[in-house]
Amino acid sequence: MKYKTITSLILMFLTLSCAHSENSSVQRIDPPYWWTGMSNPHLQLMVYGKNISASSVSVDYPGVTLQQVHRMDNANYLFLDITIRPGTPAGTLPINFGDYTFNYRLYPKPRKQGRNRGINSEDLVYLIMPDRFANGDPENDLIPSMQEMVLSRDSMYYRHGGDLQGIIDHLDYIEELGVTTIWCTPEVENDQPVTSYHGYSVTDHYQIDPRLGSNRLYEQYVSLCHQKGIKVIKDVVLNHIGSEHWMLKDLPMDDWLNDPVKYPKSTYNCEPVMDPYAAQKDRQTTLKGWIHHSMPDLNNDNEFVQKYLTQNTIWWLAFAGIDGIRFDTYFYNNPQYLVHWASRVKEEFPEVTILAETWVNGMTKQAWFSGGNTVNRGLDTHIDGITDFRLREAIIKMLNQSPDQWRNKLTPNVAMNLYMQPWREISSISLPPATWLFWTIMT
Repeated sequence: MKYKTITSLILMFLTLSCAHSENSSVQRIDPPYWWTGMSNPHLQLMVYGKNISASSVSVDYPGVTLQQVHRMDNANYLFLDITIRPGTPAGTLPINFGDYTFNYRLYPKPRKQGRNRGINSEDLVYLIMPDRFANGDPENDLIPSMQEMVLSRDSMYYRHGGDLQGIIDHLDYIEELGVTTIWCTPEVENDQPVTSYHGYSVTDHYQIDPRLGSNRLYEQYVSLCHQKGIKVIKDVVLNHIGSEHWMLKDLPMDDWLNDPVKYPKSTYNCEPVMDPYAAQKDRQTTLKGWIHHSMPDLNNDNEFVQKYLTQNTIWWLAFAGIDGIRFDTYFYNNPQYLVHWASRVKEEFPEVTILAETWVNGMTKQAWFSGGNTVNRGLDTHIDGITDFRLREAIIKMLNQSPDQWRNKLTPNVAMNLYMQPWREISSISLPPATWLFWTIMT
């Protein structure tokens, strides 16, 4: 009888424990941690866990206030609006979800000299695709838990095994080239079945791809670059994610993505974004159309999407001390949101340089997206530099054609640069068959 009673109590305890974990468990919180002493005291946490929406939420920490709890139609998500007042001490912030407590870390904002320095016209920027540069750690070439399990340097579509350690091992070589800044294609996780070596199909915004290294190794890479006087640019993508993104398997809300039925494919045209008289359908197709079926288009009209992406950029800047941001597929995003995003980045890190990819045909189109109110657009993008593809194309023709062929092509582009404010441009010169490019900020 005694043993039956003990057995019954154990089973009851296990049952209650399982019921609790089934009803409300936190699987992840994004951002994974934050900092005190930030210029903007507001933070929105995205909480994910089974039936977490059913939990009552509270915090009890000096200087921290839970302002609002947003419950979604998807019961597995909560969005928490938190205020971290000036003077709040760093430490462990207990977030209570009913009878379950999640210990969320608050660190003091890093203020070490030499971080977040920004890029200027004296810098020579070297673009590296980490997978294609150097293999410093063969042990991470294939990760059993990840989907792509093919490594072949004979194929342009498979992974080649390059990683962050490979870049670290060659920093002396890069320094000898006269390079002052390294820009890598996105290093975050791209756990896609095929062809994601480039890094633009993110599947986790807060993790470095294990085949390239780890978050701590990335932090070390930036620190080692800074010790050599080399600055670092991080490539960010706000327009889309990879089709295997962890969130895509259980979206927070129905309009987290742009509707692929209504907007199946972008036209890749910037003109409808620029033209005040453009048809709304054309404008929306550019901004909301998917650029590829494997890259679901994020709805950055959604304020929760906006905060998630903006905080992610700020998180990486604070975490690693990055000096600049290269913004991928810039003109495909909501222009008003872009202004807000850049303003928030500059609010926290005023010296950080923002460079926007605007792959457009024409100098005046490039000018439209530059910082300031250059062409009386009516808003300031707060962008420090844009990609000058027109000058790039002219220089490549100059290097590959006779003077008679290129003479009348280079001069007009350079002349038009005076209209564009050339100190706000960056130009790349491709060196085939290499996988990297040299970039300079033009003066």
